[in-house]
Amino acid sequence: MKVVMVSSEALPFCKVGGLADVVYSLSKKLVINKINASIILPLYKCIKESQGFKDNARLISTLNIDMAWRKLSCDVYCYEINNVTYYLIGNEYYFSRKDIYGENDDFERFAFFSLASYKVIKEVIKKVDIVHIHDWQGAAVSLLHHHYKDRNDNIRFMLTIHNPAFQGICDRNDLWNYFNLPEYYFDNGLARLDDKVNLLKAAICLSDIVTTVSPTHRDELRRGISSYGLEKILPSKGTDFVGVLNGLDTKEFNPTTDRYIYANYNKDNVNIGKKTNKEKLMEELGLKDPNKPLFCIISRLTHQKGISFIVNNIQKLLKLDLNLVILGKGEKDFENQLSFYCDSKENACCLLKYSNELAHKIYAASDFLLMPSKYEPCGIAQLIALRYGTIPIASKVGGLKDTIVSYNTLNDDIANGLLFNFDDDNFLLNVIFAIDLYSKKRIMSKIIHNAMNSSSSWTKASKEYIRLYRQMIQKNKLSK
Repeated sequence: MKVVMVSSEALPFCKVGGLADVVYSLSKKLVINKINASIILPLYKCIKESQGFKDNARLISTLNIDMAWRKLSCDVYCYEINNVTYYLIGNEYYFSRKDIYGENDDFERFAFFSLASYKVIKEVIKKVDIVHIHDWQGAAVSLLHHHYKDRNDNIRFMLTIHNPAFQGICDRNDLWNYFNLPEYYFDNGLARLDDKVNLLKAAICLSDIVTTVSPTHRDELRRGISSYGLEKILPSKGTDFVGVLNGLDTKEFNPTTDRYIYANYNKDNVNIGKKTNKEKLMEELGLKDPNKPLFCIISRLTHQKGISFIVNNIQKLLKLDLNLVILGKGEKDFENQLSFYCDSKENACCLLKYSNELAHKIYAASDFLLMPSKYEPCGIAQLIALRYGTIPIASKVGGLKDTIVSYNTLNDDIANGLLFNFDDDNFLLNVIFAIDLYSKKRIMSKIIHNAMNSSSSWTKASKEYIRLYRQMIQKNKLSK
C-alpha cells in the first residue's frame, strides 16, 4: 500500500500546531507497519536554510505549473527521515517567507501548493493507493483529481479535518484564476458553501472517508458546535465520517530519556524528579517560591485556545498562592496584555516565543497545565502533560473530554486531570480547587500516577487509520 500525506506542516521540518505532530507521527507508524508512506510539504525558507536540508535533500524534478495566466515552476526535492520520504515543493516567490501562515496571499500560495502536489502525485510518485489530505491547504488536490482523472485511476482520498475554522474560501471566479477549473463546480454545488467556493467542502464531498481527530469532536462537528458551517455537509457522510483520537510520539516525549529536561524521572521517582526540574526552571526564569504549585500555559495565544479566559482572570490568578509560566505566541492583544500583567512579578513569567527545548522543561517542571480551549479537536498539550505527570485543567470539549478523566472524591483510582464547563467562573474555581488539591499529597500523587499511566501512543490510532485505508481500497475493488 502506498500512502501520500499532503500537509502544510510536518515535523521535523516545520510546526505551528498539532497538525505537524500528527502527520509525522502517523507516517512513522505506517512505515513501521510496512506501509509505504510519504509526505508532500512546501519548501519553506526555514527548511531550505537548515543544515539538514543542505546536507541531505536531493533535487529530483522541476515541474511547470500553470495557474491560469501565470506560468510558474516548481522544484521538487526528496528527503528521507526514519524511512518516511518527504517531497518538498520549492518555489522562491511563494515559500521563501519568514512565516508559514499569515501572508496576504495565503490562498494563492496554497493553491500553487495543491497544483504542484497533484502533479507530484501523478508524475513523480506514481501508482499511489491513498492520498491523505490534512486541512484546507491541500484540499484542492481532490478537486483536481476529480476533474482530470482517467478510468484507470484508482487513487482513493481521505481528508482529516484538524481545524474547522479554516476552510479555503474564495470567490467563484477564483476556481479558474487559481486552479484552472471551470465555475461549473461552483454552480453544481460541489465546491460551494454559503455562496462561496469552499475547498474543504469540496474535499469532504470527494473523499471516500473523512476523519477528525477525536470522537467527541466528530460529534461536535455534526451537531454544529464550533463547526463553522460544516454541520451542513458532514452528516451526509454518515459512517464515512470517523473520529480517530490522535496519539503522541512517546519516544520524543518521555521524561525517562528526555535530553532537554534538567533531571530525568519515571513513575517511581516522579516526585523527586519533578521537584528538581521545578526548582531549576524557576531559578532559570527568576521565579521565587518553588513551594507553591507551578501552573503553565504552553499554547498558541489565540481566541480558540481560550486565552481570553487567562486574560480576563490574570489579575485574580496572580493574587492566588501559585506560580505561572506562559510560553507561546499568537494574537498581539493577548501577547501585550499577558506580558504587561506578568512583567516584573515574582510569581509569573510570560515568554512570547516558541521553544521546543523550553516547552519540554516546563512540562517536566509544572504541577498543572491550563488548557481552557473554546474548542479543541484533539489537543496535544494535555497528552504531553499527562506523560510528564503534569495535571491538565481543561475545558470539557473535543479531545480534552476524550483524554481527561476529571477528578472527584469517588474516582481517584482513575482520575488524571480536571475538566470544567466553559465559563470564567468555572475556570477560576478549578484553579482554586487545584491549589487546594496540591496540598493533599496522597491524592495528588495518585492523580499524577494515573496521568503517567494514561495510554497516549500512536499504536491504536495508526491501526485504525490502516483499517480505514484498507476499507477504502476494498470498497474500490468491490465497486468495479
